[in-house]
Amino acid sequence: MTIIFCPRCNQRVLISSTCSDFVHTCNSGDAALDQEDVLKRGNWQDYTGSGDVPNANFQGTENELQGQRAGIEGERVRKFSDRGKRTSLFRQRQHEEFIQIREVD
Repeated sequence: MTIIFCPRCNQRVLISSTCSDFVHTCNSGDAALDQEDVLKRGNWQDYTGSGDVPNANFQGTENELQGQRAGIEGERVRKFSDRGKRTSLFRQRQHEEFIQIREVD
């Protein structure tokens, strides 16, 4: 058995000495490292589950004051993820890091 460190979350991972590559699910306790932002492009389905965008026409509308007087006057209210992406355009999911230890002939 060999101990290596994940290059993203710096967690120890115990692997077989004959392993050439693997996928590590980051779980360091830091939400900025353990999750990733994925662009919303309508309905989605992946290893974290599935979801849908109820109205794709307003998918990129980031201003909560849209159509109100403050919004017309130029005020902006936006929500951001831990990694600085706008939550109106991006969704968060668990990050899985691919780690290649050595080339296979």
